[in-house]
Amino acid sequence: MPRSPASAVRLLGIVSGTGVTGLGLACLLVLVIGLATAASPGAPWFTAMEVLVLLLAPFPLGLVAAVRGTGLASGFTRLALPCMAAAMALTGVVHLSILALGSTSDPLAWPSLPHALDILAWNGLFAIAVLLMAPAFRGEAAIHRLLIASGGLALAGLIGPITGVTALRVIGVAGHALAFPVAAALIARWFSRWRPAART
Repeated sequence: MPRSPASAVRLLGIVSGTGVTGLGLACLLVLVIGLATAASPGAPWFTAMEVLVLLLAPFPLGLVAAVRGTGLASGFTRLALPCMAAAMALTGVVHLSILALGSTSDPLAWPSLPHALDILAWNGLFAIAVLLMAPAFRGEAAIHRLLIASGGLALAGLIGPITGVTALRVIGVAGHALAFPVAAALIARWFSRWRPAART
C-alpha cells in the first residue's frame, strides 16, 4: 500500500532528526578524543571524523526538507532548504576531497582554502538555514529556542577567523555540534506526534 505524503514527511523527519542526533554527537565525541590525543591528519580519529561528517551531511538536509513538507515553513523560512543544501554540499566536497587526496599536513589549518570553505558551510550557510527554520516552530518553545541558539552560536563562530583567533571557532562548534543535535532529537519526537490536521 503506497505511503501517504504525510506519512512520508513524518518518517523523513523522524529518521533525519534521529540521524542528526546520533551522528552529530558521535562527531562531537570523536572531535573531543582527537583534540585530547592531538590526532594528526591521517590518524584514525582524524579519518573517523571525516567519514562521520560525510555520513551526517544528508540528515540535516532531510530534516529541513521534512519541516518544509509539513507546510509550517512559509516566506523566508522556505529558504532554509536551499541554504542547508548548499552547506551540506560544500562541507561534503571539502571532507570528501580531504579523504580522497590525503595530506601530511592539516588541511583545515588556518588560513587554507578547505578551512575557509568549511567555515562558509557551517558558520555561514548552516547557521542561516537553522535560523530560517526556527520560525516554523514558534509554537514549540524548546525547539524554537534551541534552533535560534544553534544558528546564533554557529554564526558567532565567525569571530574566530575574523579576529585571527581560530580557537574561538569553538563557539560555532557549540552551535552545530551541541545545540543542533539536541534540537534535532526534539524535532524527531515532534514528528512522531505530528498530524497534518493538527499543525502547531
